Amino acid sequence: MQQAHRLSTLRHLTTVDEVETAIGRPAPMVMLKQISALDEGCRTILARCPVAAFGYRDAGGTSRTTFIGGTPGFAHVHSPTRISFSPPGSGDPQGPVSFFFLLPGVGEILRVNGSVAARRGAETTVDIREAYVHCAQAVLRSRLWQPPAPAEPAAEIAGDGPLCRPGVAEFLAAAPFLALSTWDSSGGSDTSPRGDRQAVARILDGRTLVIPDRKGNKRADTLHNLLQDDRLSLAALLPGRSGVLQVRGRGAITDDPALLETMALRGMPPRLALLIDVEHAEVTGNDALVRSRLWTPGAHIERGTMPDMMALAGEHLAAGSAAADGGPPAFLLKAVGAIPGMPRLLRLVMNRAYRSGLRKEGYEDVEPRR
Repeated sequence: MQQAHRLSTLRHLTTVDEVETAIGRPAPMVMLKQISALDEGCRTILARCPVAAFGYRDAGGTSRTTFIGGTPGFAHVHSPTRISFSPPGSGDPQGPVSFFFLLPGVGEILRVNGSVAARRGAETTVDIREAYVHCAQAVLRSRLWQPPAPAEPAAEIAGDGPLCRPGVAEFLAAAPFLALSTWDSSGGSDTSPRGDRQAVARILDGRTLVIPDRKGNKRADTLHNLLQDDRLSLAALLPGRSGVLQVRGRGAITDDPALLETMALRGMPPRLALLIDVEHAEVTGNDALVRSRLWTPGAHIERGTMPDMMALAGEHLAAGSAAADGGPPAFLLKAVGAIPGMPRLLRLVMNRAYRSGLRKEGYEDVEPRR
């Protein structure tokens, strides 16, 4: 009872101004790297990608997040603005949907948002609204592609609720990575990667989870969506396992200092945290993870077999700048990107930035892919 009373008194952020005061606003270049159609680089990624996180709402309006795919190229590209795929057996996606595509061994992620255009038999067709490369911080924080660290024992849960279901607490105690799906009030969907050491989401009581909101690019789509619609869903991964923890509920944003301090790393607390009032939690098997063999030795993408994701992000920035007023000159960005050796130099610079930024947050042993 004392814990429930404590959670009910936590301050919630309810306005955009409050959120931006806490985390700041994204730099213009962050928004310019977003493109409205799949270019050649995006199509190459989809052709090699064996699995993706997928957020959707079904015909009844229930929020769901899962992992789909199983083999490289499972997402069929029909045009620069249309893809199709086979959703999970129980899936009935409607309206706005969102994805992020994972390449084994690669830190950066391709995020794609759109809406369901048609459903024929087992195939769902999606019209694409936007695509962009997401930085590697979530993957690096979680050490997703490295051998899993020994898990801490699951803590005893106070009270009752969905998080008391068999296997849920044990899974959460070891899961360093998850996909979190939210929606806005104007027909947009977003599925965002979250990663942390060792547990990315922590149990506060039988029906409450907390997820730290560490430093990022300040785009904060998840936070802005929750200010408009608090319904969310997530799917957590445990490296080496083919099961997925699926959760849905309602989210709130807090800056409670005492709660944030419990998630500090080497004295550095997160800026904010997400509180989730859990309505459903269940560990399920996932056929896409089984067939994709993400955790099989040798499954990682070899360097040089496809374009570097940061080079692709640079191309997207140039394209976005060409379409925007007041951005960096597109011709200059293209000229810089065409310099021999520039993609490799950009990778070295970004890896150094990743290491520096994450160590300032309290993470140790950060080693981006070379």
